[in-house]
Amino acid sequence: MASREIKTVTVRIGGAEHRIRGEASREYMEHLAQQVDRQIQAIQRQTPNLTKTRAAILVCLNMADELERLKKEYQELVQLMEEAR
Repeated sequence: MASREIKTVTVRIGGAEHRIRGEASREYMEHLAQQVDRQIQAIQRQTPNLTKTRAAILVCLNMADELERLKKEYQELVQLMEEAR
């Protein structure tokens, strides 16, 4: 089995630096971190008294909701394609 290169990237999320490790490209990991940071900033602008932890939890819930909706949409599209055959 080929070993995969693990990269470490330092990113800023919610005003704090975090080191993340993964097999994805540095650019991709930075892109993901930027998406999370933008969502945290948007929630904090909407609700300035929210703690960073609660803002992060809301971002996680929003992302999980989006993922579940996309999964459902994908399955519906697959089913439509299968029915069209």
